[in-house]
Amino acid sequence: MKKAASPVTALFRAIGRLLRGIGRLLGRLVGLLRKPGRLLRRLGPLVRRLGPLVRRLGPLVRRLGPLLRRLTRPFAKFAQLRGKPLIAVLVVLAVVVVVAVLSLKPGPDDDKQVREALDTYAKATRDKDYQQLCDSLYATDLVERIRSAGLPCEVALRTGLEDRQNPQLQVQAVEVNGDQALAKARASASGEVPAVVTIRLVREGDDWRVASLVEPGSANPSVP
Repeated sequence: MKKAASPVTALFRAIGRLLRGIGRLLGRLVGLLRKPGRLLRRLGPLVRRLGPLVRRLGPLVRRLGPLLRRLTRPFAKFAQLRGKPLIAVLVVLAVVVVVAVLSLKPGPDDDKQVREALDTYAKATRDKDYQQLCDSLYATDLVERIRSAGLPCEVALRTGLEDRQNPQLQVQAVEVNGDQALAKARASASGEVPAVVTIRLVREGDDWRVASLVEPGSANPSVP
């Protein structure tokens, strides 16, 4: 039969268990502290290399400081607006954005209008309606270039197009950029080999007019 442990012995055993627990806890803390130490030792060379770069960037940052403060002043004032002034500023900004988008993006009908102008041009060419071509479908600059050759526009077209029979024009693609447009089309006529041509158009008033035609293999625009 075991003798019951004295109170003093039990107390020392409890203190021993407590000290062992504290020792294990301290061991874990030391292990955790060693890992950041190794990491910092590895990062040391990198930090030393970055030092000169940071010192060089210092003057640049100091120079940019006043500029950044100036740039942020309008935003700071804007953030302080409340009520009707804030609404007025937002309305003005919305109008500016809408106007910018509309000015940069072709209108939804531009592509359609260019195609319609080319359809009318093709029909007038088939009908040999040289008056309509010169008055309504050719750009002013093109008509002036034709006249500079020494012949009225209608006479020059009759001379160049009278022998063409059943000319056809099939528009394949249209690209609009502001008041300029380029159309890729397949041109053909009786007795001729079909060819893909690029037609340049310009907007004059509310109308799109033919400005030039570039044939395959040609570096310069020619009269359609």
